[in-house]
Amino acid sequence: MVLMTFHRSKGRRSKPPPAPPFLRAFPHFEHFVEVAPGFWNLHTPFKVLNGALDVCTHMSVCRLADDRFVAIDAAPLSEEAQRELAELTRQGSSLVAVIMTHPFHTLSIPAFHALYPSSEARPWYGCPRHLLKVTKDSQGAPIAWKGDLADVGVRDAFEPEIAMSVPDGGEIVDPKPPDRNHLSTVLVLHRPSRTVHCDDLLNFIERPSLLLRLAIGKGMHFHPSLLTCGLHPTPEAPADFRRWLERLLSDWDFDNVCTAHTGNKLGGAKRMVSELLRKTEPSLQKLVARRRRTHSAAQAEASGTQAAEQAAEPGLRCVDCWTDDPAETECG
Repeated sequence: MVLMTFHRSKGRRSKPPPAPPFLRAFPHFEHFVEVAPGFWNLHTPFKVLNGALDVCTHMSVCRLADDRFVAIDAAPLSEEAQRELAELTRQGSSLVAVIMTHPFHTLSIPAFHALYPSSEARPWYGCPRHLLKVTKDSQGAPIAWKGDLADVGVRDAFEPEIAMSVPDGGEIVDPKPPDRNHLSTVLVLHRPSRTVHCDDLLNFIERPSLLLRLAIGKGMHFHPSLLTCGLHPTPEAPADFRRWLERLLSDWDFDNVCTAHTGNKLGGAKRMVSELLRKTEPSLQKLVARRRRTHSAAQAEASGTQAAEQAAEPGLRCVDCWTDDPAETECG
């Protein structure tokens, strides 16, 4: 599902490291941490296995040049966190948009919408799964989604201050299987703070549990589904993903990455992601080779049935692969 910093939950959780020193706009904040000037990140508990494990989730808020704010994702808010967010956004009056970036981060949307409802003055943007499945908030009010972030034109809504990108080679509309394929997401770059908000695709682990230390160690990691079910089952998909990330590293100037379930890399993040891609290249090449062998072996057999299957398929129906059991799919 996700790379997790597992530990027994006894009212405590692993917090991301403090941000580097600079003059913070709200130095008394204890929950929304200003990781760079104009960019705040909140990590909150997210418990699984009947509350035995806390794997954390997050959301961010970034400031635009005109002193308005955009929320990126939603997370459970304690009373203290609610007060900080209200103070930051002038009781919500300067929160002008909400961006939901990951298809399977949905559980906090209803409560957050009840606090900061969608309107013409505060548009909400989401992935196709959000628009289809999360239609009412915790008070029963309808969620008026403004746009679908699978559309590149919608992702340009806040340029040049905010850039958004979806990985090539993966599936943002209809990820299968829903309990494991959490690779694709909308990466958000807040250019003024040089900070990227990312759910699941990237995971930065600074203080791993013993299990993670033995398995993969510290540092930056891709979501494990990258090399299994995360990319389209074609020989071309791994190369599409690699080229996409190479373009992103060339085009985006960033220094920090905030990741959902593990922690934040503050300073040197771009270099670390570039090195991660370099180290992963041999595994991507092996994946290409496996896909080519599988494709060649199946091509003749599939050719006779593919036309009939396509004729019987009524079209892309995203809901077909999405179970209603949040314990199986939701990770935030």
